[in-house]
Amino acid sequence: MPYLVKWYQTFREPQLADATKYKYQYTIQVATNYFGKMKLKDINTTTYQEFLNLYGNGDGTKDHPAHAKATAEKINTHIRACVRNAINDGLIQHDFTANTHLVFDPKHTRGIHYLNLQQTGSLIKYLKGHLETGSIVNYMILATLMTGMRASEVAALTWDSLDRERLIINIDKSWDFVKKDFKATKNRSSNRVIDINADLVDLLTKLQFSQNMYLNTHHQDNPKNLMFISHRGNVPDYNTLNDQLKKALKGAGIDSELTFHGLRHTHASILLYKGVSIAYISQRLGHENISTTTRTYLHIIKELENKESEKTTQYMDQLFNIG
Repeated sequence: MPYLVKWYQTFREPQLADATKYKYQYTIQVATNYFGKMKLKDINTTTYQEFLNLYGNGDGTKDHPAHAKATAEKINTHIRACVRNAINDGLIQHDFTANTHLVFDPKHTRGIHYLNLQQTGSLIKYLKGHLETGSIVNYMILATLMTGMRASEVAALTWDSLDRERLIINIDKSWDFVKKDFKATKNRSSNRVIDINADLVDLLTKLQFSQNMYLNTHHQDNPKNLMFISHRGNVPDYNTLNDQLKKALKGAGIDSELTFHGLRHTHASILLYKGVSIAYISQRLGHENISTTTRTYLHIIKELENKESEKTTQYMDQLFNIG
């Protein structure tokens, strides 16, 4: 699919962060391995569905393993956008991705894991009691629970990201855990301002004070002005974040396989259950559009809709029987 490469280089690559570029490049690799140099006009709906079937289910060989829903969905999204652009350019007349369905292996597909409100409260209580004696990661866990930031965004926070008077955190960069340096955020929508509460500001202010005391007494500096650094002057890597979260969960008496990214899901889930609008949640999380948020948290939204349906029926019964 030569057009896929040209479409990516022209319409996507110039505006993407490195992490997102890798996802598109993976799509190009997968599509090229299957379709080769086949032109778009030679691909029909059946051909494309056969591709989806093979990628999702595999064929039992190492060359064609089965894949998870999220991966199959991402590839399909990329190709579908490319095809629609080709139609707009007049290169093809029909959308061969239309009326096809996604195929994936449920065994490779993990659901979204998050803590409920009670568990979140227990974890926050534990963290607040182990901030000074625990790892700097405890601060990062707490900050993530209260903001819904991505791990790379939390790790990249600098002290000038925090506006104490306006009670906001400004997200304008992320952290490359491999290169150990700043990088661009995931997408343009990821550059955002997050409202925070006064208690989190007070906690971070105390952290900055203790951090400065430690740096001064140990004759160390913080050249990048990072908010979350260990006593060795390093930003904890992603494995350390997950390891420390496991310890915190155990300390809080919570039996969960939650990963650090699950803290972001926890934040969003709590807001949804509390009735916060999905449009605001989408902006707060830095999603490209509301459909991304809706798709990610569809199971929670459906659960809430069922509750709203029950409430509506009760209200109508009460209204009907007035007097």
